[in-house]
Amino acid sequence: MNTTTTADPLATGAFELPENLGLATVEPPDASAAPGLNPVPGWWDVLREQLDAVRMALRREGAVVALCMLLFTVVLLWRQFEVGQAGLPLTYREGIATALMALLLPMAVWKGEEPARRGYHQAMPVDHGEHALTRGAAGLAWTLAGVAAFFGWMGLLSVATGGQVEPAEPWQWLAPFVGATVTYLLGSALTMVSSRPWRWLGGGAVVYLFLGFFRHVDGLRELVDLVDAVFLGHFGLRTLLSGQVPNPSGKVSPALLTDFGAWLTTTWIWLAASVAAFGVAAHRQPEA
Repeated sequence: MNTTTTADPLATGAFELPENLGLATVEPPDASAAPGLNPVPGWWDVLREQLDAVRMALRREGAVVALCMLLFTVVLLWRQFEVGQAGLPLTYREGIATALMALLLPMAVWKGEEPARRGYHQAMPVDHGEHALTRGAAGLAWTLAGVAAFFGWMGLLSVATGGQVEPAEPWQWLAPFVGATVTYLLGSALTMVSSRPWRWLGGGAVVYLFLGFFRHVDGLRELVDLVDAVFLGHFGLRTLLSGQVPNPSGKVSPALLTDFGAWLTTTWIWLAASVAAFGVAAHRQPEA
């Protein structure tokens, strides 16, 4: 009997394609076709990214503020335990401090991004003005959240220490939030156009104190009156933050009167000015 042996292709190192399988032909790319581009992110997408970026940027400052609040809480509760009812009142005026701190917050929001170091904005998928606006809006959102958290914390301390809520008009509780918005926008405008905004703020504080000491000098009277009008006048910052205006009767008590109409007018004036300054600074920041 004759036996025929067929060599295994794998054993002999040969390779054979199955009869019904052919090689696929690769079509050459169409040179006339437009290259694929990633879609431009929407405004809300950019804002969400900036909210997260600003949150990361404010971690250190937030930790410092939280530590200070914790120390204050411990001291107050210790006094409550040792002495008795501390009676910490809850008043809208406590929010004035947060509104003033909002003036400094933009320096933390733009930390490490001085005007000369923002050339990377040109490589972003959105215009550099829109990028600055969304970053500023994200910082404002965190600022207002911080003001709300501050009032929540003060409310808990007031309850724990047996304090009372100071009588006030309902709209006066909005004044610290409006004031924080205005001061944050003004601080942002200064930070976006200056590499050293803290010098301008510090210099302004020194000038204000200087004018206070020399307010009786005749040659400085007009300048002092102008500065007083900005800070303490009928439509000044004090009215914006508290909703109270100077008593037109002069020395007759009380020195300040609650005036909703004056506060509303002051709010529109300061909001318009701060929004305009912020928008101009965002779109005209120096190019790297």
